[in-house]
Amino acid sequence: MQERLRRPNQHDQAVPDHILRPLVEKYYLFGYGDKKILKSISREVDLRAHSWTLSTKTIQRRRKEWRLPSVKQQAHTFETIAPYVEQVRLYTNNRLGSKSIRDHLRQERILVSRKLVQDYNQAVDADGNRQRLVKRLKPQFNWSTGLHECWSMDQHDKWRRFGLFLHVGLEEFSNYVLWLKVWWTNSNPRLIASFYLDAAGLQGGIPLITQSDPGTENYGIANAQTTLRRQLDPTLEGTLQHRWMRGHANIKPEIFWSKLRRQWSEGWELLFQEGIIAGWYDPLVPLELLLFRWLAVPMIQQDLDRFRRIHNTSKPRRDKKKRMPAEIPAMLFEHPGYYGPFLNYKVIAKPQLREAAELFAPKEHHVFRLVPAAFSQHVTTLYNSLGKPLVERGSFWDIYNMLLKGFAELPAGEALPLQQAAAQNAIDEAKVQHEFMDILEGKPVRGAAKAIPFGGEPAEDYDEEPDIEEDDVESCGYSEGGDVADLPVYEVTATA
Repeated sequence: MQERLRRPNQHDQAVPDHILRPLVEKYYLFGYGDKKILKSISREVDLRAHSWTLSTKTIQRRRKEWRLPSVKQQAHTFETIAPYVEQVRLYTNNRLGSKSIRDHLRQERILVSRKLVQDYNQAVDADGNRQRLVKRLKPQFNWSTGLHECWSMDQHDKWRRFGLFLHVGLEEFSNYVLWLKVWWTNSNPRLIASFYLDAAGLQGGIPLITQSDPGTENYGIANAQTTLRRQLDPTLEGTLQHRWMRGHANIKPEIFWSKLRRQWSEGWELLFQEGIIAGWYDPLVPLELLLFRWLAVPMIQQDLDRFRRIHNTSKPRRDKKKRMPAEIPAMLFEHPGYYGPFLNYKVIAKPQLREAAELFAPKEHHVFRLVPAAFSQHVTTLYNSLGKPLVERGSFWDIYNMLLKGFAELPAGEALPLQQAAAQNAIDEAKVQHEFMDILEGKPVRGAAKAIPFGGEPAEDYDEEPDIEEDDVESCGYSEGGDVADLPVYEVTATA
């Protein structure tokens, strides 16, 4: 008997879970509903090419299976959100409004309506609500041609009294935070160059130009950016592919620091100030400084990473005076073509990045060492003897004091070399902090680029934003092919 041949299934197949789940979770944490999740996934994955099918019903079923309930399904009330909101208020010193509280809760997969949070704030803290409504913002102007046209960066020294320093780098077009770091210095050009080079490695390229305040700590980034651009475009020889922004002209990082100070810093400052007031911690005592740093830097970096995720995945309020779409920074960063005729000016530089890192940010440099090796070995042994307790806000000073007691109880033969090593480390770090790097000579200009046009259908509200039609690219100064004519070289003055 002849075997009957089976016909292939003529119907489209469901999107495989290993592809669908990361995308659903990603857009769920953006706060998207099922329809918007479907639209976003359909843009990101070519369903027709793979003969896949996807619907809102499928997304609803998968969300239920993966325990991703919607706002309605979570059905929160005053009583159920109170513990979470109070924790956020405690950690931020009660500086967040209803929108920011929702953004923080969403990172914990707690979805609530804005009205519920507004009503809760009004009922629990009416005075604080009124204070947060006071308009203190000043209008500023910032221009950006497209994605990766410019990266801006800035340092933050407000935590000098604790022995900690912050640094941030942003992509100007999307307002996407590329890095947000804490370390024991932010004045060494090799350390700052490493932040830039690590971000470039993740993106697989560099921007057209970088910008910062005119501090010597930024000479490493200026040199690395200029060297890479010159290698990739010999016509830029004799130019500096970095611009110096004096005064408060470096707008995006200044705005970000204001947001960080308002929404994040105060809670941590109260915690650290408690230790100084109580006499537990003195930054001028080398051993105490190293112990504080060993505990605080990983803890703070973890929370900065969380704040960076919240910033990058939260939609800003719409501003009628802005021509840019009011969209989540991560969406503008990944899919700018959905929102208008925006081009990608990223300069591909993968092979050259490793050489630049060895030249401008060698990993064996002292600045990349958190604490001396001998101290790290002793403190790790003491920490393990405590049972490796979780270092967090509530336990920080208890763990610190127990470890400090452990150092005090060391035999003199072990304690004295540690104290001497800590004192010598303080001397070495003072030199590292003030390390100088010569700036490459060159006229500050921005070189032309080969821009990459983005595809994707315009957003629903696209026409309300820029007064430009998608086919009218040439009228914006772009060429059809996205070649060097689309962004001409122009001079950047030293007082820009």
